[in-house]
Amino acid sequence: MNIVRKPVAFNLDDPDQKELYDHAMKRTNFSAYIKRLIQRDMEGGVTHHSISVATASQDFDASEFI
Repeated sequence: MNIVRKPVAFNLDDPDQKELYDHAMKRTNFSAYIKRLIQRDMEGGVTHHSISVATASQDFDASEFI
């Protein structure tokens, strides 16, 4: 298996980074969540205002990334 790890660091003393960290930690699969964000970016992204509350609160399906 050829797996590459790319760690992400959050400075919890920075209020903006802490908010990002807290949000990301609500996900059940951090790795799949980050991969979906990258995929969304590659596909042209979605603006913050166009994400519905229902969509934002759901976990992503990690099965396609594992």
